[in-house]
Amino acid sequence: MTALSRPVAILLAALLAQLTPGLALDWTKTGAYQRLSGSCRGAIEAGAVWWFVPADKGGWYLPSEHLWKPTFNYELKSICLACPALHLADEMGLLPDRAPDGVPAEPPQREWREALRAAVRWAVENQNEDGGWGVGWAYRGIVHSGSQTSDTAAGIRLLLRIGGDSPEVLNAVKRAVVWLLDEQLEDGGWSRKKEESKEGSAWHTAAAVSALLEVLQRRSELGLPSDLVERVKRAVERGVEWLLRNQNEDGSWYSGLMCQEYSADTQAYVLSTLIDVYRLADRLGLNVSEDRILKAIKLGLQWLFNSDKAGVTWVQTELGRGPAWAYSAAYLEAQGSPETTVTANVLRLAVLKAIWFNVGADVPVKTPGGERRLADLITDPEYNVHATIAWLVSQQWREDALRLGHPEWYGGWPWPARNVTSTAEGASYEPASIWATSYAMRALEAYLRPDLYYGTNQPSRVETGAAEGAEAVESGSEKKVSGKVSKTAQRTEVSHKKRTAPAGGEKKPRKPKVIPVAPLVPPARRQRGDQ
Repeated sequence: MTALSRPVAILLAALLAQLTPGLALDWTKTGAYQRLSGSCRGAIEAGAVWWFVPADKGGWYLPSEHLWKPTFNYELKSICLACPALHLADEMGLLPDRAPDGVPAEPPQREWREALRAAVRWAVENQNEDGGWGVGWAYRGIVHSGSQTSDTAAGIRLLLRIGGDSPEVLNAVKRAVVWLLDEQLEDGGWSRKKEESKEGSAWHTAAAVSALLEVLQRRSELGLPSDLVERVKRAVERGVEWLLRNQNEDGSWYSGLMCQEYSADTQAYVLSTLIDVYRLADRLGLNVSEDRILKAIKLGLQWLFNSDKAGVTWVQTELGRGPAWAYSAAYLEAQGSPETTVTANVLRLAVLKAIWFNVGADVPVKTPGGERRLADLITDPEYNVHATIAWLVSQQWREDALRLGHPEWYGGWPWPARNVTSTAEGASYEPASIWATSYAMRALEAYLRPDLYYGTNQPSRVETGAAEGAEAVESGSEKKVSGKVSKTAQRTEVSHKKRTAPAGGEKKPRKPKVIPVAPLVPPARRQRGDQ
């Protein structure tokens, strides 16, 4: 682009945004979106196929159980990765009725109905006696046992969004809410578990606040008594205060996960939660400082682009250059590449969400071409989020997986990225990752249908201008669309028979040669609940 044409393009984009308020916040009106929407639909359809490749054919699906292999020996983690992506694909009409020739997958349209019922059944029947979710595991000599915060928060969100309204489901949610409230620490935050640590964690606090926000929105359906509703409100307010108080001056939150002090991943989850609090505070009657929350959101968004700790880089595609992230600056240096998982999470939880609701979207962010406003990344012809979406689509395995003789990879995404390795110990290249496939699909769903993913009504608060969006919460991933139960969730059945999914029978795909790099990434890298 010439020196003359670039300023003209930017000026025209700015004028267009002024003439049509809110247009700059709705990327679905752009030409780049029109070019990408078809490939996004195709990628989501292919991703849906990947989830139903049976374990004995190299995939994750267990047809006899209608569930997925346990992740970290725990079925709930796999369920919370698979179901949100498939639920939105179903709502968008993007579940194929068969797999492509040569791909050993069960028909997604048929299997999803059974898998949804099995997932809800499993969550209800495997809730711990204390009301939480979680299992015992050990890492570096530290033993964790029983219910824990992020798993319980994930269980609550899962049942609220896809569980339907049976008495068993509603009772399970209420029991989990009480457990979560009892685990709040004196400082207002949450740790993995109160008995393990009395110091709050940004990760667990954001997860708990996010889940309780959704509980407040569904309080009538849940039949919560007024005293419990008030207790939930106070817990949310204290949790938000903890997040505001523990933000660093540069806008970051200490992660403390996987031996990393600061992580773009954790940053995105915290920002997603605060954006929802900011939008919903008035409607839910929360006593919080909206000015302080907005300031925290803006500082947090700037950190993602401006900090040398954030692990941000810029990927080149035919649509320009787009921001992409590794787990941290150390991971970016070690891998020489962004990550499909983290890039997808930052995009859907923080960047696209802030732009769609126009919350903090006027903050200045750094690009290789100079400073821009965050909202400019929708219209700028050189530096934009459309390029990031194009990069995510390019990372998916499609016909190339068949050519390489790995039909079990079809529709999946690799971690960290195509042919990029991380370490030789515990976190080597995964050609088709359950984490990457879940997060990439959901980022594409948020981009393709933000009205559905983030909601369809006007938000309760917007910072400036007209934002097109909804007030239904999407705190980090999957969502309940406009307060309605999805078509498949309405058919969900809950039985009382105990179910456990066998872990055997899987066939591990052949992996490329792993080249050790530093720093070491421990296996606990993804020991976390999902939003």
